[in-house]
Amino acid sequence: MEFHWWYILVGAFLFFIIFGKGKGGVVVRRYTANMEVLDPRFEGCRTEAEYSVFKKGRPEHIDIEIERLSIPVGEELEFQLNGETLANVRVERDKEAEFDHWSDEGVDFPAVREGDELIVKYQNVNVLKGTFQ
Repeated sequence: MEFHWWYILVGAFLFFIIFGKGKGGVVVRRYTANMEVLDPRFEGCRTEAEYSVFKKGRPEHIDIEIERLSIPVGEELEFQLNGETLANVRVERDKEAEFDHWSDEGVDFPAVREGDELIVKYQNVNVLKGTFQ
């Protein structure tokens, strides 16, 4: 069987047909919050907080993730955005708490903008804090 240049075009077309129907698309604006540790119990945690805005007509995406938690499984963390409760998230078996949703999934969350403050609370005490930029 001989290689022809048009194999590349057919392969690219099939690739986009199979993988091109995901959510999102081209990110228009991404906000990230670098989290500051306020409580020494959370010193070893790995945190990630991102909010992605895509082109008009596409859903927006929020992903707040805290890994390597030292608190017990089943305990609850409160995520607050600008002083308002965004979500109460339980610590999972893998010692992780995550709020990862798309705006079209039926989970209500406000749009994040530059300067919005994210605070994570554990037992009504601020333990992590960051500002979206």
